Amino acid sequence: MMRTDKQVVEQTNELARQLYELRGYHVRQGYRFDKATHPHEVEAWRGACAAQRLLTDTDPEDALANLED
Repeated sequence: MMRTDKQVVEQTNELARQLYELRGYHVRQGYRFDKATHPHEVEAWRGACAAQRLLTDTDPEDALANLED
């Protein structure tokens, strides 16, 4: 099943949220890790992107760029 760019970005943000929580941190629901500036939040986004590329052969940064066009 093909995911839309929006779904890819949402799923990656959810994965980043879970990775962030593994470190003991919490953010509000709907927080956009793709817009993060804090190093731990950026790390969570990058980790989630790496997982997406490895497991689904999808690059969330490409999906994000498509949404911004």
